[in-house]
Amino acid sequence: MKAWIARCQWLYRRLAGAFPLEFRMVCGDGLARLGADLLPFVWKEQGATGLIRLFADIALRLPAEYAATYLIRFKEIAMPGDLFEGTWSANAEKSQWDPNYTPEQACLRFESTPDGYLMVAYGVKDGKAVAERPTTIRPDGVRRPVVDLNRRPIPGVPPGAVSIGNRPDRYTIEGHVEADGKRLGGGTYRVSEDGRTLTVTTDGIGVKGPFKIVAVFDRVGPDPYIPH
Repeated sequence: MKAWIARCQWLYRRLAGAFPLEFRMVCGDGLARLGADLLPFVWKEQGATGLIRLFADIALRLPAEYAATYLIRFKEIAMPGDLFEGTWSANAEKSQWDPNYTPEQACLRFESTPDGYLMVAYGVKDGKAVAERPTTIRPDGVRRPVVDLNRRPIPGVPPGAVSIGNRPDRYTIEGHVEADGKRLGGGTYRVSEDGRTLTVTTDGIGVKGPFKIVAVFDRVGPDPYIPH
C-alpha cells in the first residue's frame, strides 16, 4: 500500500508541475508539496473517493489556469502600451452628434508627451477636409493659460481663460476651459477596458452656438502614422 501511495504522490507532483509558469512563480512548489503530503491523510480518512476528488480538483484546475494565462497574454498583446495613444476613427452609428456639428468623417489622434497628450482632431465636414487646432491635455489638475503650441493667445478665447485637466482613473481623461470662474466647455475621454473603444463627451460654444456631443471612436489598427 505504501508503494501505491508513493506512486500517487509522484503523479500528483507531476500534475502540479504541469501548471503554467506564471502560476508556479506565484505558488512555488507549495501545491505539489501540499497535495503530496495530504494524500496519505485523504486515503486514511476518505479512501478511494477522497483520492478521486483530490485528483479531479487538480485535473480540472489545470486547463482553467492555462486558459486564464493565455487570456492575460492576449490582452497584453492586443492592448497598446498607452491606452490613449494612437489614431481613433468615429463610429457614426454609435455616436450622438449635435445636428449643427455632424461630420461625415471624424478622427482623433493622441500622442503621448512627457506630461500628458497632444490631441489632434480632423475629418470631413460638408464635403471638405477640416482639422481643429492641436490641443495639449495635461491631466495633472494644474490650471494653465489657454495658449497655442507656440504659447501665443488663441483668437476667440477670452483673456484670462485657463485649462484644467484631470485623470480620475487610468481609463479616463477629463479637461475643460473656464474664464472668470465660468466653464466655457470641455470634454471627457474614456477608453474601454479592452482598449478598443474611445467614448468622447464634449460640450461648449461653437460658431453655430452651444453644442453637446457624445461620440464613439474605434481604435485604428495598425496605426497609419507608425511605419510597419
